[in-house]
Amino acid sequence: MDIKQRYSRLFRESKQLIFEPKKFWSEKQETAFEDNIAMSYYIPLVILVGIGIFLGEIIWNPELLLSYALGNAIREIASYLLQFFIIVPILQILIQNYKGTKNKHAISHLLAYSLLPFLAASFITGLFPGLYPLSIIGLYGFYLFIIGTKSCLEITDENRSKFIVLSILLIVLIFGMVNTVGWKILNALF
Repeated sequence: MDIKQRYSRLFRESKQLIFEPKKFWSEKQETAFEDNIAMSYYIPLVILVGIGIFLGEIIWNPELLLSYALGNAIREIASYLLQFFIIVPILQILIQNYKGTKNKHAISHLLAYSLLPFLAASFITGLFPGLYPLSIIGLYGFYLFIIGTKSCLEITDENRSKFIVLSILLIVLIFGMVNTVGWKILNALF
């Protein structure tokens, strides 16, 4: 698959996920979760967020410091990548505790697609810092996570709500810790 086809597929999937999440998840459930979602979907979007933050720093910061702009972009990229690669194994353990079937590919797809609104919000607010209040659109990712969990993960009905609540709390906690450490490192360097 060439680059144009890959990224048009990425855009098409993202659009369907945002506007028709129930249909998206039901189609994803019918097709096997086989491809490496991190390489084909998540990492390109994370790099796009880093580019947006870098450009936003260059365009809007009157005291242009390229090393700070680059450091901030790298911090955001590392933050999203670390969050993803820390949360997937934790959710795998958590789903076993709630008597669900362990499906690493389904969990990684669920997390990658659910983080799309957060990535979009980071891109927009990175490129245009004055639009920071729009970062609230990232919360739509929790709705996508809930819909995806109900559709794609095999968890009993009595354990599903507990799994969803605990998963969201863990995602928020890990995201907060990774971002805090990232900011501390960036501030220590500058």
